[in-house]
Amino acid sequence: MEPPIIDVHVHAFPDDVAKRVTEALRARYGVDGFYPCTVESLLEVMEGTNVSVGIIQIYANSPDKVRLLNDWGAEVSIRERPRIYCFGTIHPDMENPIEELERIAKMGLKGVKFQSTAQRFRPDEPRLFRIYEKMAELKLPALFHAGGERKHVDPIYAPPRSFVEVLSSFPELNVILAHLGGYRMWDQLRAILDFKNVYFDTSATNNELSGSTLKRIIELLGFDRVMYGSDFPWFDYRKELDGIKNLQISEEEKRKILWKNASRILKIPYTALA
Repeated sequence: MEPPIIDVHVHAFPDDVAKRVTEALRARYGVDGFYPCTVESLLEVMEGTNVSVGIIQIYANSPDKVRLLNDWGAEVSIRERPRIYCFGTIHPDMENPIEELERIAKMGLKGVKFQSTAQRFRPDEPRLFRIYEKMAELKLPALFHAGGERKHVDPIYAPPRSFVEVLSSFPELNVILAHLGGYRMWDQLRAILDFKNVYFDTSATNNELSGSTLKRIIELLGFDRVMYGSDFPWFDYRKELDGIKNLQISEEEKRKILWKNASRILKIPYTALA
């Protein structure tokens, strides 16, 4: 029996939204996804690659979409569990974010995803601090897009150093930084290494980094803090997964990245992985 795999960073949207999201990203960055941005497509890819659990990272690019997307995520989580879990979304400009966080927790969503480029904010803006405080109280982890983008954007809203004040001010908040802490900004990671409440996913890195460089960055971050993420549907799924499986590290270190850390940090029960 193959060991389980948890993919902590995938994207999918309601069918009527998925096409618009793909078109918007094509217009903004000039890239297409490898797969349709739907739950059906995600499940097909998971089945074909023996991935046990996928965690959909929902984000709203405008305040009026928050509640609708959270409702959808809760419905998908119930319908597709234990294969699919979802993070909810909060928009920095929305009214009553505290009330929505309480709803996210009540609906059983696993955390909150922030996308600084799409939502146009820096993680260390003081207006977000009451949101982080409430998330820590509710024990909702935060997953942030970190670093740059596939196509150059200006400004870069979430360089690694923009998380220093968040991590120091909210030590009870578990923070997951996508793309190994800073997409195309991996030379700046030392600013955040000493914080005990920061974790990382590998999404979108195997298409950028050689195996030796990927290994070196993961060793720097620590094998107990890194989780596998693919960034489905934007990259070749098999390449993202094989990049981790083929690393020159021990089998136990691979197990930590591929499922053990995510099971522990995100409280995914082992029974869900059978």
